[in-house]
Amino acid sequence: MAHFIEVSHPVVEGMKTYPGLPEPRAEIVFDYDASHERYRGKAEFRIASLHLCGNTGTYVDSPIHRYRGGADLAALPLERLADLETVVIDCSGAERAIDAEALAGVELRYRAVLVRTDFSRHWGTPEYFVDNPFLTADACDMLVRQGALFVGIDSLNIDDTEDLSRPAHTKLLGAGIPVCEHMTNLAAVPASGGRLHAVPIAWVGGASFPVRAYVVV
Repeated sequence: MAHFIEVSHPVVEGMKTYPGLPEPRAEIVFDYDASHERYRGKAEFRIASLHLCGNTGTYVDSPIHRYRGGADLAALPLERLADLETVVIDCSGAERAIDAEALAGVELRYRAVLVRTDFSRHWGTPEYFVDNPFLTADACDMLVRQGALFVGIDSLNIDDTEDLSRPAHTKLLGAGIPVCEHMTNLAAVPASGGRLHAVPIAWVGGASFPVRAYVVV
């Protein structure tokens, strides 16, 4: 029997994902009382709208997030988002900068590469917004060169937030590799052999959007 491992954060009204970005806000469009009257007591419904930034919670970036004219969310192939064989890179005891050495000897081709730092333990606290672990440019060069299909990390940003050139986003999205940030619970995912699903909505023109990411083992 399949086992499902949640690796994304729930979206909660007012949550803070990244400094300076708007927080999600919910609005009731049609409540139970109003619908009760509309349906003459035969049924009740709740309809709500959710106003959020695409970079909220655990989300996937498409190439247009970094590149003008890049592929948007609707253009991302499902083959890069769903039913991907996983490999977990355990960097939970490493320094902030995760370089190519951490990937040495690991089969990356055709894999969803999930970088475990355990930084998600700070989620919801001020500590989450400082000194995040990140992938170096040489690590991303290796991921591109060896044919990774998807790269995720349980950190504030896949880049060093002090490096304004954003080499990880630049290299990975430039190669058409979707990036997933703010993952969680990667300690529960086996080192290899799981199947990742992390599909955002098919938003035409959309750069980033939350996903309910999970691994099947």
